[in-house]
Amino acid sequence: MQPHHSRIGKSYRATLKVIRGFKKDRPEIALLSHTAWLFASSVLWNSTQFSTKEIEAAKDKIKEYLRLFRDPRKAFLAFCQRIALAPIVFGNATNDNLPLPSVWLDRRNKEGFSATKAEYVRIKKIRESLPQYFRDLKALAEAVLEFSEEPTGKNYRYWKSYFSERQARGILEFFQLYAVNFLYTI
Repeated sequence: MQPHHSRIGKSYRATLKVIRGFKKDRPEIALLSHTAWLFASSVLWNSTQFSTKEIEAAKDKIKEYLRLFRDPRKAFLAFCQRIALAPIVFGNATNDNLPLPSVWLDRRNKEGFSATKAEYVRIKKIRESLPQYFRDLKALAEAVLEFSEEPTGKNYRYWKSYFSERQARGILEFFQLYAVNFLYTI
């Protein structure tokens, strides 16, 4: 690096400084993790009340996942699809059979959220040849994101009719659970 001279005649070296943790405190990630938590809790633990401490721990696990990707919005869409796949992967396990969200969402827990990765990767691979494969799953993730950004009756009715027309009852139920919990935070 070339030395630089200030106006008063002193020379110095310009340096760059790494600020650790700067990326992790982005407001977008905080907002996406809140929305992702609300979706996950609606789908997997809808009737369960958790402590504030447990909710924050679960959101931290979601933030950790979102930070793994360059584009947190794409990571969010993948996260929601994987959450919606969980009942398939785990054979419609009820919230009574699932561990605490902070445990289930931990990347190191091979019997939790991590177990949905293989099925999600398989679906993505098939989509390369058949773009419409599991399209309702992808649409659900987009609906959750869109509704979180614009929670209007018009938007809700659009997605409700979209899933109804495609006879995607399970996906519609997931969206409706999320929308109700979003509007009336339980």
